[in-house]
Amino acid sequence: MYEWIDWDQIPDVINKDQFYRICRISKSTARYLLQSGTVPCHYTGKKTRCYTIRKEDVQEYLRQRSNHPEDYTATAGWYGAKKSTGMPKNLSEETLQKLHSYYTALLVSSPDVLSTNEIVALTGYRRETVNNWCIENCVPHFFRKRTNYIPKAFLIDFFCSERFRTISKKTKWHIRTLRDFEQRLKDEQRRTKGAKKRG
Repeated sequence: MYEWIDWDQIPDVINKDQFYRICRISKSTARYLLQSGTVPCHYTGKKTRCYTIRKEDVQEYLRQRSNHPEDYTATAGWYGAKKSTGMPKNLSEETLQKLHSYYTALLVSSPDVLSTNEIVALTGYRRETVNNWCIENCVPHFFRKRTNYIPKAFLIDFFCSERFRTISKKTKWHIRTLRDFEQRLKDEQRRTKGAKKRG
């Protein structure tokens, strides 16, 4: 159980500074929880006090953290460590094709064109981050009704790019997909070796 908190004294909506103090976590951990979507929040786009969090979501976070603390730890590399998923920066053409097929299968039920909000919901990256990909022309897109849209085919290409694969502060979704892909490669290599031995 977490420490007793007088919730009657906590506003219904709080900011990031209040959040990390209430939960007794570091600013960096609070930023990770909010940016990754682990704790629901609203991003205002302001330079300061840019996150608003509902009290009920903070309460739920503390309850869940008490039962499953491992689900609320920051991903490798978040605190500046040199750890990574183990995937090399430069991939062979064959591996890139397999990665492309992996993400194609993963997004098979997604619409042919995804809005910024849909990409945020999918990847866990912030709206500002997704918009920056478009502003920096990292991925072909179009702008309509004050929203960026990215065709799924181009988004998958971007997921396979070095720019996306080498993001230092990856979301849980990003880490999970890369690790899943790496495990599939290892399983495939193991099956290939086994087949050769039997042959």
